[in-house]
Amino acid sequence: MSGEHHTIELPSSPLPNTALPGDLATSTPPHGLPTIDEPVPLLLGELTLPAERASVPRARRFSRSITLAAGVAHVRDDAEVLVSELVTNAVRHATAPGAALCLRLLRAGTRLRIEVHDQGAGVPRPRRIDLMEETGRGWFLVAVMADRHGTDHTPSGKSVWCEVRAWPRDEHPGH
Repeated sequence: MSGEHHTIELPSSPLPNTALPGDLATSTPPHGLPTIDEPVPLLLGELTLPAERASVPRARRFSRSITLAAGVAHVRDDAEVLVSELVTNAVRHATAPGAALCLRLLRAGTRLRIEVHDQGAGVPRPRRIDLMEETGRGWFLVAVMADRHGTDHTPSGKSVWCEVRAWPRDEHPGH
C-alpha cells in the first residue's frame, strides 16, 4: 500500500464524523458527544501507511510538515517523538505484515491530537521500565510527554492517541 497523505485546510466549522480509509472511524468520547472540555477535533491531515518499519520515518516527516503548516512548529519535536512511538508500536503489533495504519493529526481545542488507527484489538499497556533495554519505553514516553493519551475501540480495531498543548503558543514553557 502506498503512503498516501492528505493535508486539509482548517475549516471554519467542525468536520463531520466520517469514516477513514478501511472503515477506521473517528473516535468519540466513551460517553457520546464531545463536551466543552472535549471539543470536536478538526482534521489537519492524515496519512495511510503500511505496517512496516519504513513507515516510521515517513510518519515523522508527515508530522513535521503538518505542525509547520498548522503554525505549531514549537511542538514539532515533541509531536515527532510521539508520532514515532505510536506508529512504531502499531507496526510492531500489527495484525498482519503490511496491514493498513492511518495516522491522523487534528486540532482539539488548544491541543494537537495525534491518532494512529489500526485493525488490531490489543491495547498498549504500561510495562515495567528497564532503562538498559532498547525497547519497551514507548508507552511510558507517551504518558510522560503528552497532556492526555488513551485508546478508543473503533468498528475496525482501535485508535491509539495522545494530545499536547499547541495553541496558543506558550511563550513561557514550563510555567
